[in-house]
Amino acid sequence: MTDYSENRIEWFVMGAAAIMLVYHAILYLQQKDKFVLLYSNYLFSLLIYLVFRQVTGYDSFTNTTSTYAYIFDHPLILFMLFSYVYFIAGVLDIQNNARVVKFAVTTFYFTIGIFFVIHLYKVLYTDEVAMSRFSFLWTKTILLILAFIGLSGAFVARKTTFIRIIISGGVFYATFSLLTVISVYLTIPIFGLYQYQLYFIGCLIDILLFSTALGYRSYLIQQEKVQTQQLLTEESEKNKALLQMQHNILQKENKREQSRLSMNKKLQDEVGASLSSIHVFADLSAKVMETNPDKSKEYLLRIANLGQNIMDDIGDIIWMANLHEDIVHEAFLTRIKNYSHEILIPKQKSMHLNVSEKYRDTMLSEEFMKNGLAKIKAAMKDVLNDHATPELGIIIEVNDHCPSILITPASFGGT
Repeated sequence: MTDYSENRIEWFVMGAAAIMLVYHAILYLQQKDKFVLLYSNYLFSLLIYLVFRQVTGYDSFTNTTSTYAYIFDHPLILFMLFSYVYFIAGVLDIQNNARVVKFAVTTFYFTIGIFFVIHLYKVLYTDEVAMSRFSFLWTKTILLILAFIGLSGAFVARKTTFIRIIISGGVFYATFSLLTVISVYLTIPIFGLYQYQLYFIGCLIDILLFSTALGYRSYLIQQEKVQTQQLLTEESEKNKALLQMQHNILQKENKREQSRLSMNKKLQDEVGASLSSIHVFADLSAKVMETNPDKSKEYLLRIANLGQNIMDDIGDIIWMANLHEDIVHEAFLTRIKNYSHEILIPKQKSMHLNVSEKYRDTMLSEEFMKNGLAKIKAAMKDVLNDHATPELGIIIEVNDHCPSILITPASFGGT
C-alpha cells in the first residue's frame, strides 16, 4: 500500500471525481441529458481506476512480482480513455460535418482495441508483470497524436461556447497526459510533479472545465425551458383570447337568433290579437253602418287606432331585435325623443327628459325598455287628450342599479 502523504493528489482527485459523479448522476436523473450520462460514465471509470490504485498499491512500471493487479491495470486505463473519448465524441457530434474528428475518434477506438488484445496476449502467453516504459511511451504517444488531431479538427468545426469549453478541457487533459508520458519514460519530475501525478492534475483541471461546461449547458437548457414556457403561456393567452372572442361571437349570434325567434313570436301574437279585434270591429261596423252611422264611425276609428298601435308595437319589436348592445343607452333615449316628435310636437306639446348620471352605467333589460316605451307612449297620448297640460316630464332614475321611469306633467329642465 502506498502512503497517503505520497498520494495526496490522487486522494484529492478521487474525492473530486466522487463528488462530481454523485452530482452529475442526480442531474441526469432530473434532466435525462445524454451528455451528463456520458460524463458520469467517464467519472465512474476515473474513480474506479483511482480506487484500484489505492487498494492495490500497484506500480505499473516497477512491479516485479506476479499479481492479479497487472491483469486489470492496463484495461482500466484503456476503459478510462475510451469513456473520456466517447463523451467528447458525443459532445462534438462527430457524425455531423466533422470528418477529421470522426477519423481521429474511430482510429482511437480501433487502437484501444488493439492495445487491449496485445495486453491479453501478454497476460496469457508471457511472464510480464509490469508495463515497460518504452511500451507506455509508444502506445500513449499514438493515442495522444490521435487526440490532438481530433481536438484540432473539432476546434475548427465547432464554434459554440459549450463545445469550446469541452475542447479546452480536452486540450488540458491531452497536454498533461503528454507530460506524464515524458515523465514516465525519462523518469524525471516536471513542475515538481512525477509521472501519474501530472496525469491526475490534468484530470482535476479537466473535471473543473467539463463541470463548468455542463453547468453552462444546464443553464442554457433551463433558460430555453423558461423562454419556451413563456412562449407557450403567451400562445395560450392568445388562444384563450381567440376562444373568448369566438365565445362572444357565438353568444351574440345565439342572442340574435333568440331575439329573432322572440320577435317572430311577438309579431305573431300582436298581429294575431290586433287582427282579431279589427275583424270584430269591422263586422260590428258593417252591421250598424245603415242603422247607426255614428256607431259605425266609432268602430272604424277603433280599427284605425288598432292599426296604428299595431304599427307602433311592430316598430318597437323590430327596433329591439336589431338593437346593438354597445349603443343601447343612447338608442333608448333617441327612441323616446322620436316618439315625442311623432306624437307631441304635431299637437304643439313638448317633452322634457331628465336622465340620472348613473343611467349609462346601468344595464337595461329588454323587459324594462319594452314596458318603458309602452308607458311613455301611453303618457304622451294622455297628454294629447289633456288640453290643460302643455308639456310632459319624463325622469329616468337609477336606484341600486335598477332603472325606473317616472312620468310627470311638469318640466324638470331635463335634456
